[in-house]
Amino acid sequence: MNHYAVLMAVGDDRPGLVDLVSKFILDCGCNIEDSRMAILGGEFAMLILVSGDSTAVDRVTRGAGEASAKCGLAIQVKPTRAPGDTVRLGKSVPYTIEVYSMDHPGIVQRVSSFLAERKINIRALDTRLTNAPITGLPLFSLHASVDIPATHNVVEIRRGLENIAVQHNIDIEMKAGK
Repeated sequence: MNHYAVLMAVGDDRPGLVDLVSKFILDCGCNIEDSRMAILGGEFAMLILVSGDSTAVDRVTRGAGEASAKCGLAIQVKPTRAPGDTVRLGKSVPYTIEVYSMDHPGIVQRVSSFLAERKINIRALDTRLTNAPITGLPLFSLHASVDIPATHNVVEIRRGLENIAVQHNIDIEMKAGK
């Protein structure tokens, strides 16, 4: 039976970090099942779901300190459940939410607060800041994958998001599916 842990690592960006961390995981006898990795500012951040037998996952947990020193990253490991243990089949419907706007503070908070008040789970959320082609003004985009409870009225959710869009001068789209 597989056991699972989430490995979180962050540190100064430089070439070879993915190699060092993935080698550590493999040397412990674990597999990388899912991951998100990105440069944020000058830092490289990793969020990795590892799996293996209980001994292998324990090696990852116990070896995190040594790997942290070797890689020059702050590494933490937290045991977790199998990915399928959190799926509630038939109880929610997957949707995507896309937000576009001139950048200004509070966009993520306003959208996430609306979703939290309605018990809508955010499975993944990515944001980007780019510059407009001609003006160079900062453009903000948000992509979220959410699970809307099957008991919720989707039309009411759309109206609520449209109200946020009007109040805060942002474009919001909501589509069924992942």
